[in-house]
Amino acid sequence: MIEHVLNDADTIQGLSVLYNVPWQQIADYNDLEYPYTMTSREAYYTLYADGYLLIRRQSAAQPLTLYAGSLFMTDIDSQGIQKIYELVEDVTLAAGVAEGYLYVRSQLPGSFGNTIAGSIVLSGVVRSSAEPGSLSITNLKPFTNGKDAKVRLTGQIVYINIGTELATAPNLEAFGGTDLKMTSDGDLSDDGTGDWGALTGIDNIKQAVSHRLVTRRGSLTQHPAYGSRLHELIGLAEAPYIRQLVELDIHETLGDEDRIDGVTVDSVIVQRTLMYISLTIGVAGRQENIGVQVDQSGVAITL
Repeated sequence: MIEHVLNDADTIQGLSVLYNVPWQQIADYNDLEYPYTMTSREAYYTLYADGYLLIRRQSAAQPLTLYAGSLFMTDIDSQGIQKIYELVEDVTLAAGVAEGYLYVRSQLPGSFGNTIAGSIVLSGVVRSSAEPGSLSITNLKPFTNGKDAKVRLTGQIVYINIGTELATAPNLEAFGGTDLKMTSDGDLSDDGTGDWGALTGIDNIKQAVSHRLVTRRGSLTQHPAYGSRLHELIGLAEAPYIRQLVELDIHETLGDEDRIDGVTVDSVIVQRTLMYISLTIGVAGRQENIGVQVDQSGVAITL
């Protein structure tokens, strides 16, 4: 049994390719229905009940701003349930204005957030620009748009039942993808028959690791977070903390590579202006070793 934690890019079809299990079996095993997976943002706008509250106050000489994140609640019902709604954006009542409307959203997805008219009557944790004073809050209309859906959200777990009756092994060729093969100095490679060389599967993932490590962070204007800072550590004094800095930078650099389950820095050897690093990466349940040499000209990787 594999526990796969969903990220924003995951789809049920993508998991099917990754683990070589029919997507229908993944959906049935996890009791999922279309669209099967959703990002947290998609769920926020699709599954959560929302609506407007009418807020009344005594006429005042000063404006009153209620800040996003303020909480409003229903009374506790006979079953001990209390529903909580969060203010989505700042709302200001001008001086002298006695009433206005607040747009709120349930803190929990699904039909749980639905409620009848007039049920939201209590102020919870209200953040305001001044003492709220005497406020009256209620929902004039019911909230009915909260939806129950058999889906998994970003950060939740999808269980993959890997058994002999379901699958053999992860489809690494499809999972790793295909890309042009590069030489250690960054040039395109030929395949010996007059065409460009290509890498697939695990070899392509290893090359992607190389690209992330060889690229100086900040050098790509459209992708400022891409790349590493290893070049900044070359030539520093051979102090014990250098290894820790190298490990931290490698984990930070490779943390955005979705095809990698984890990274272990096995060894770091510093010899003047050269740095030799041995890595172990996890890919679809298997471990792969990579050797990296860092010098003043950049990073060369041994596949």
